[in-house]
Amino acid sequence: MRDVTIADWNKLGATIKAERTRLTLSQHELAARAGVSRSWLAKLEAGHRGAEFEQILRLLDALGVSLILRSDSSAPAEGGVSASAASAHRADPDFGALRELMDKHQHSAEIRRRAWYPDVLEPDRSDNG
Repeated sequence: MRDVTIADWNKLGATIKAERTRLTLSQHELAARAGVSRSWLAKLEAGHRGAEFEQILRLLDALGVSLILRSDSSAPAEGGVSASAASAHRADPDFGALRELMDKHQHSAEIRRRAWYPDVLEPDRSDNG
């Protein structure tokens, strides 16, 4: 798959559908591979908003597609200045907010997992050897 810029939910859905079609997978087959429901996949392909990031990552993995976040140095920053020019006037980007968002997402995902699979035993995390 060539690099694709995802600007909105519709583009994400269309890209997922195009890759699924290219691999000649049905929605049912891809959903089973990714551990999501077929109806969830159909909504995502139609551009439905609000899909959980963890499910999207599983779906991309099932398609053999990587998610890469990249700074777009040609895009205008606030005030019409290019991002590369703007970055020269500010400190290195602080990824703390992104890390915090990911930590919150992982915490929420763990709560959902425990709610859905209450009988799964948690590994002993004690340091007692």
